[in-house]
Amino acid sequence: MDEAPNRIRELRMAAGMSQGELAGLVGCSTMQISGLERGKPRLDLYWMEQIAAALGCTPADLLPVQDNPHGPRNAQERAWLAMFRDASPEQRQQLMQVGEAVRAFAHASDAGGGGPAKERNAA
Repeated sequence: MDEAPNRIRELRMAAGMSQGELAGLVGCSTMQISGLERGKPRLDLYWMEQIAAALGCTPADLLPVQDNPHGPRNAQERAWLAMFRDASPEQRQQLMQVGEAVRAFAHASDAGGGGPAKERNAA
């Protein structure tokens, strides 16, 4: 199967929404949503804004991953990004430190090191 021309279907299904429900929120027909999901017609800014608002995401989230490789992939990533954006500068720094610690622990575990807890137990 060919890669989807956009992420409308993926995001709609993740939201537990039918094509008819999305069409009702956007103000168009179910057939229009079906066509947009298949890339016929191609998404333009108008449709991206309408559909993104209905799905609770950004227009850029509707782009295929290869066209938006740094965008959030799911609701959990969007929630973390929103939390980061709402945080104070001090809180952002703390979030970055936690993220760096988790990444270091994951890399140590992947390398068979077991992370800091294993090192403490060995001492």
